[in-house]
Amino acid sequence: MKLLTDKSKFEKWFIQDYLRINSCPLNPSIFTDEELESILQESLPESFPCLVFFDSHDARPFGEQLRYVYKKELRLMQKLLEGNEFTH
Repeated sequence: MKLLTDKSKFEKWFIQDYLRINSCPLNPSIFTDEELESILQESLPESFPCLVFFDSHDARPFGEQLRYVYKKELRLMQKLLEGNEFTH
């Protein structure tokens, strides 16, 4: 699980930790710049800040699916954990 606070932190995390691409010549990217940009846009969360984690139960061709948890959902979870009533 990772806290993502803005787009630049998301891009850094996504490229380095999720795709495991770094600037080392011995570990080049298999993606062109255009492909990488497209993948980043498709994977971008709806808003920041958010938490991201891998859902290994989702059967996708590239393995684990990214799941985002947003502030509104966290507030709801907090209220439920505290035993407070939640109204929409």
